[in-house]
Amino acid sequence: MPEHEETLPPDAATAADHRNPRRRNNGASNGEAPDLGVLVTPQPHHALDDLVLHADVREDIAAGLRAIQRRADLEAVWSISRLQPQDGRCILNFHGSPGTGKTRAALGVALWLSQPLYQVDYSAVISKYLGDTAKHIAACFKRASELGAVLFFDEADSLLSRRVNIGESCATSINQNRNVLMQELDRFNGVVIVTTNLFGNYDPALLRRISRHIKFRLPDKAMRRRLFELHLPNRERVFADLNILATESKGLSGGDILNVCLNAIFAGSTADDPQRWKVTGTALIAEVAKVKSAHADHRTTFCREATQSA
Repeated sequence: MPEHEETLPPDAATAADHRNPRRRNNGASNGEAPDLGVLVTPQPHHALDDLVLHADVREDIAAGLRAIQRRADLEAVWSISRLQPQDGRCILNFHGSPGTGKTRAALGVALWLSQPLYQVDYSAVISKYLGDTAKHIAACFKRASELGAVLFFDEADSLLSRRVNIGESCATSINQNRNVLMQELDRFNGVVIVTTNLFGNYDPALLRRISRHIKFRLPDKAMRRRLFELHLPNRERVFADLNILATESKGLSGGDILNVCLNAIFAGSTADDPQRWKVTGTALIAEVAKVKSAHADHRTTFCREATQSA
């Protein structure tokens, strides 16, 4: 096998594999199609109203859902079907920093719509064999439609990134996958949610196919206080000033704050007698410091590696 093929993206097919059908294995068994996703049933605690979000983010999500809910009125007033024939189509792009609630919001959207969430499994969809990835992408849309589910591409960069030019056969395969995905987005009469931490990597041709681009940002002080309240539910066992915690945790995401609370709870629950278990402000501040230190170390390492590879 040529040396350059070792560094190809995971959805690139190698000519050697394509020529040898005995090496092909798309994950199917007994002639059945491979399982390309996971069906998730949203729970009441996933409700959008319970999610700590910036007000503009919440309104953007609500506006997208209203476009589905008020379709009949939109048709009566604006003849909206002349502009958008699919009456149930809504494609949302949730982008922003990790841990800011993108995946949780996707579950909230599905719950609001009273639909399950069909989360694409990239390990099953992306194949090194020519043509398989494109077929799997189309199958995901078909399956979501059959299930009446919200189609969810979490961390979708591997499928939605810019077209490539890395060699004729491989580039053709990868770009074909992008084209199939965009065609399916154009045809799909349902809700699709894609999330990413790297919005700048998206293929520009994808942008016009997305109904709404919604940026999830780090929580402000009031939101951080609310997150501590939610993640420390037994207030009788918590001996901490939440206002101080909200101030000290500046720069942390909602996911970070959840980990801070969990680790402080575990640290305060070591006594043999559960009646003595408690969470202190000192423990919480210590966990906040650990998270900030980890972020700082990550930035330093990333910058060093980027400089060395330049």
